[in-house]
Amino acid sequence: MKTVQLKAALCSAALLLLLPIAPLNAQGVSARARVDSTHYLLGDRIGVRVELRHLRGLTIQPLVGDTIGGFTVLDQSGIHPTTDTTSEVEFVLARYDSGDAVIPQLPFLFFLPGDTTSHVALTNSLVVTVHTVPPDTSEDIKDVKPVMSLPLAWEDILLYGGILLVVAGLAYLGYWYWKKKKRKAGDEEYVPPDRPPHLIAMEELGRLKAKKLWQQGQVKQYYSELTEILRRYFENRYKLPALEETTDEIMIGLKRLRPGSELLFSTEKVLRTADLVKFAKHQPGVMEHEESLAAVYTFVDRTKIVEMTPVEAPAQKDATHVAS
Repeated sequence: MKTVQLKAALCSAALLLLLPIAPLNAQGVSARARVDSTHYLLGDRIGVRVELRHLRGLTIQPLVGDTIGGFTVLDQSGIHPTTDTTSEVEFVLARYDSGDAVIPQLPFLFFLPGDTTSHVALTNSLVVTVHTVPPDTSEDIKDVKPVMSLPLAWEDILLYGGILLVVAGLAYLGYWYWKKKKRKAGDEEYVPPDRPPHLIAMEELGRLKAKKLWQQGQVKQYYSELTEILRRYFENRYKLPALEETTDEIMIGLKRLRPGSELLFSTEKVLRTADLVKFAKHQPGVMEHEESLAAVYTFVDRTKIVEMTPVEAPAQKDATHVAS
């Protein structure tokens, strides 16, 4: 910035030196500059108004370039005659350094009638003070511009998708390992019930039937208690951790036990129906309520452990008694 100003000043000085200059004050032009204020903020528009008094018929031309004395010339209006012997011109300046600054004398070129010699008239200099903009401490600091958001490229989408898949895979492996460890711990700590599992299940099914939950509109509660009875029976009968397993995991364990295709089908139907009711995706009818309860009754009855009571052989007669 300072280099440009220096070059402009040198060019103006060279132009003035090349022109044959005549004495000023008696040649018929006087120039007076004024500003509206002497205090401005950094970058403010500084209006400099110049009043010219001259002989009638003079040709006057300003010799102000793009910069002058450290000020940037933003605009100049050109010379406007106000009377036959007076004219006005306005310059708009700006300064981007703070502190006191001097607006130098503004030169004007003119020619007298019938004279080819050029003359220069200078205005008075002006002193102004440029202040920096005080920070506003009443508001939070904000960015000058909002943060730009760039569209995602295919490479980024593939990268993020791969990361999500890896995280999901690790989470599944961790869950599988936790379930396996918990299942193993449950096997070690398993304590069989005091009574046969089928008797416990039958009693619980009887109490559930007596509650008449679905008849009162409590369908979700009905299927929740029904499947809990069935899952607890799986644990007591087969030592499966069914209360902690999903429907898919329970069915995998049951298929290994091979209770029969008919029981597998009806049991899976009960569990799947309960899942749909739990997540409010299905509203079973009256027949489904009754069929689900009957299916659990059937599974418990057909898979119960039948205790065999040994029959004692008839006592042999004493040989001596036979002999007698």
